Amino acid sequence: MPLIAIGVLALAQAFDYLTFLLMTARHGLDVELNPFVVRVATELGLTGLTLAKIVFVCFAALAAVVIARRQRMVGMAVLALGVVVGLIGGVSNIATFWK
Repeated sequence: MPLIAIGVLALAQAFDYLTFLLMTARHGLDVELNPFVVRVATELGLTGLTLAKIVFVCFAALAAVVIARRQRMVGMAVLALGVVVGLIGGVSNIATFWK
């Protein structure tokens, strides 16, 4: 599995995280659409949310590597899903900037 694919996953998730920080600085946590993110941020704070994001990226990357040993396309699909989720999250965060 190419290391660049894991890097793209990390970049997409970083995009989501950084746009989340900008969005919540402007509008507060009330505009976040993901109830899991709201709950983690409320109960564990920014530190907990940061750790959850790091754990997600590491888990997705590890799962993709393990799966790809037997089924390369499925492993790449796991990474692609993580990238798409990060991009959708980041774009939805940016959409709130014009509210």
